[in-house]
Amino acid sequence: MVEERNENLQNADGKNELNDTQENSSIKHSELKKDSNAEEQVDKIENEEKSNEKEKTVEEVVDEIEKNVASESEDISDIIDVEEDSAEQQIPKPSYKELSIKELMGEFQKLISEFPIYTIRKNIDEIIDVFEEKITFLKEKFESEKTEDSDAVFEIPEQKEFNYLLKDYKEKLREYRKERAEKLNANLQKRQELIEALKEIIDSPEYTFEERLKKFKEIRNNWRIAGSIPRDQYSNIWQTFRFHEERFYDLLDLDREYRDKIFQKNLEEKKQIIEKAKLLLEEGDVYKMFRELQELHKQWKEETGPVAREYREQIWEEFKDVTKKIHDKRRDFYKQLKEEFLVNLERKKEIIEKLKQAVDIIPEHHKDWQNKIKEVEQLREAFYKIGFVPKKNREQIWSEFKSILKDFNKKKNNFYKSLKALQKENLEKKLNLIKIAEELKDSEDWEVATEKFKQIQEEWKTIGHVPRKFSEKIWQDFRAACNHYFDRYYQHIRSEKSEEFNNFLKKKELLAKFKEQFKEVGDKKYNIDDINELISQWKEIGHVPENRLYINAKFNKFINSLYDKLNIDKRELSFLKFKNTVDEYLEESNYRKLDSEKRFVRQKIESIEAEIRQLENNMMFIKSRDENNPFKKEADKNVKRNKEILEFWKRKLNYLQSLNY
Repeated sequence: MVEERNENLQNADGKNELNDTQENSSIKHSELKKDSNAEEQVDKIENEEKSNEKEKTVEEVVDEIEKNVASESEDISDIIDVEEDSAEQQIPKPSYKELSIKELMGEFQKLISEFPIYTIRKNIDEIIDVFEEKITFLKEKFESEKTEDSDAVFEIPEQKEFNYLLKDYKEKLREYRKERAEKLNANLQKRQELIEALKEIIDSPEYTFEERLKKFKEIRNNWRIAGSIPRDQYSNIWQTFRFHEERFYDLLDLDREYRDKIFQKNLEEKKQIIEKAKLLLEEGDVYKMFRELQELHKQWKEETGPVAREYREQIWEEFKDVTKKIHDKRRDFYKQLKEEFLVNLERKKEIIEKLKQAVDIIPEHHKDWQNKIKEVEQLREAFYKIGFVPKKNREQIWSEFKSILKDFNKKKNNFYKSLKALQKENLEKKLNLIKIAEELKDSEDWEVATEKFKQIQEEWKTIGHVPRKFSEKIWQDFRAACNHYFDRYYQHIRSEKSEEFNNFLKKKELLAKFKEQFKEVGDKKYNIDDINELISQWKEIGHVPENRLYINAKFNKFINSLYDKLNIDKRELSFLKFKNTVDEYLEESNYRKLDSEKRFVRQKIESIEAEIRQLENNMMFIKSRDENNPFKKEADKNVKRNKEILEFWKRKLNYLQSLNY
């Protein structure tokens, strides 16, 4: 605790200056990117208008939609094999701008080491931007303070290490992209082989009707799970498969009734997709509307089969017509957005004029400078909040804005370089605080001394810069006195909590005893009751100090190893481990993790219930009452399996709710 508290004080002089000036200089244009999706879409429309004056045809619109579907199909190939997990396993994203250069590199290394390479791109890009921003600031500061006769060279030791990290990241990214390309091509090969297999059962006279039908079902099932393929092959592969699929259905003359039922089912599914597309015209969120339209096109292609020949063209034309209407609505939205960008441009020009007026008069005193800095900061924040401007004006307006801030910061830095007297005064204040800390560091009046130390630590933060040659020395002296006192203070606290520490020693001894006892007993010569008895003995001991909570984790790991050796149902085993983990959280009073676990279980239940409803809804389209209908049997099987899983997750929720913490 003392080290954490004192860490906030470390290099207080340099950090205060950084916070004062960094936000007003070396500002990246990327700070303006609050909605890059909107910006990219408007830029795209601007480019389209330059190259093509006439409005797009229905065919061109549909072609654009399906290119997007192909692109997204390839992009999601990264994550199709990643199982759903709890909130704790999501990628953390701290405020990188508030981290030091060393902390940034630590986050960089952590991301590369602990997370899949394809999931960290946005985090890495932001870290690179912030790192470059900090380096640029330090370089500008170095140049502004460098005297004319100095031959000093700007160097940052961390730059080389950062470059190694960046090289490692790029190498792993290249390897990942290579593996992804191989995976996509392998999936393409699978789909081409399925097409050839489909052609064979159509063209070969050796198959009976029943054999053809069985083989076709196998091909269709394998097609659905074959995985994503390169986007440039998506449309061609799908059209080829659909062509031969339609040929197959045209061959089903031996059972026209069966074929007609399939065609009718597919027709109903396609009509449902069209109705969903029509509902999208009422959607207020344009981004969501377009995403869901792409999903409907994907369903149309990949999840519904062909319809009777007389309906094929008609139903497709109806879907294309709705697609065109949605596309036009989206286009109108972005045109309106472009008009807003023009308004933003005028507003930003007004801000720039106000900035020019604000920096024309340069203050002569520290107080006036502080007021001027606040004024410029307010204008700067107002500039950022306005939003995007047209692409052709973007760079020019940004350069003008940045140039004014850079000039202002240069004058401000030059002013503060001259404040030697103020820095000397600050030095005296900090030396006085060190004296107080030295006098109190051996005090045993814990309540008074602790409060005083907190007070002088806060006061230290508020004192400005001192001459650089004294900065590190006085900081080390101050921190040493603080650490000396707080080490003694926490030792005192630990002695007051001797009962909890004794509990830790008891648990440590008991765990060793259990391990030895079950080592002698041997595998599978105990039962659930024996394990429950161990857990009961463990809980009777009571709480341990926070810094000794790891003993509970070791015990749980031991208990889970015993569970694994029991000959019990896997689901029951999973529940016992879940219960063991939850009980650990409860014993440690870790209510945050308990709440998080409860949220995750509820989300899982909702997801399974939604899937059951979808399956039951799908069964409504199976009109046959024949219990041996393969579609009906498969649907019944899926519903039953999901209901069993649902009961398991409800059991978990019931246990969580029964805790009453």
